[in-house]
Amino acid sequence: MGPEVVFNIQAGPAWDWRVAMDLYLGGAGVGAILFVVLLDHWFQGRYRRLSQTAAWLGPVLVAFGLVLIMAKMGRPFNAWNNYTNVNLQSPLWWGGIFQPIVVVVGILYAWSWRDPDVNVRRRRLLGIVLVPLTVIVGAYHGMLLSLLNSRPLWNTGPTVIAALLAFATTGTAAVLLVHLLRMGLAGRLSDRDHVARFLDDLRIVRIILVTLLVTQLGTAFVWWLGLRFGSLDQQQALAAANAAYGPMFWYGGIAVGLVLPLLLGGFEVLFGEARSRRGTQVVTIAITSGLILVGGYFFRLALVLGGQADLPVNLFF
Repeated sequence: MGPEVVFNIQAGPAWDWRVAMDLYLGGAGVGAILFVVLLDHWFQGRYRRLSQTAAWLGPVLVAFGLVLIMAKMGRPFNAWNNYTNVNLQSPLWWGGIFQPIVVVVGILYAWSWRDPDVNVRRRRLLGIVLVPLTVIVGAYHGMLLSLLNSRPLWNTGPTVIAALLAFATTGTAAVLLVHLLRMGLAGRLSDRDHVARFLDDLRIVRIILVTLLVTQLGTAFVWWLGLRFGSLDQQQALAAANAAYGPMFWYGGIAVGLVLPLLLGGFEVLFGEARSRRGTQVVTIAITSGLILVGGYFFRLALVLGGQADLPVNLFF
């Protein structure tokens, strides 16, 4: 009797919603941290309350994403082994090493924003330390999928660029939405003069966000174009992903997360800049930020699940 080989195969995708949520939350957290560090550097503490919101939100989002990916990988209490088993070629190792560091340093940085006029030098030094750390974590989130040669849908350059742009847009949108909620709870949204100053100061942030959305939309189109007219494996991967998760990607990720925010933002810029429409502008910012966050998650989820869709087997004799 010959040997018997038994394969235990996991049902469904090996990487599920928890991996997508780690990429989503971790990326948004990195975007929020870079947002506040650059804002503080460029404007020298001008956006104090907005910076405080972003400073606390960033490490919290990264921490939640880290918890989810550890739950997916199993044995979370063995995570310390990352620091004793060096593997520079593994994106997961980079994420396991630097995400906890970003959380710790990010909390120290957020704590330094309690009083913006005290320890300014120390706060900005922590910000300088955070920049390369968050860039590494952001690159990890962008490269985790693209380095897998066995997944043609992921293994492209625009995948990395789209991921990096996604953490910038979702991070900024999360900061704006949470900050508006904070303003509402503090009663500052009822102060017309305060709202007017806030919107005037926010104009540069909105311009940057629109630029990022347009760039991300263009990158997604280039990514689709490269797959649609690429190699046979890429065409098959795109067809399989589109058949299984196409509506989630196109309607949820692209339409909700990119096209609608751009249309609403453009309409507000053209017709809503008058002082008499300040309240409408606040509502529009809240809605567009929420759309970006919802669409950003669907974009990640469809990308993660779609890359694992079953492909036809090509047999050559």
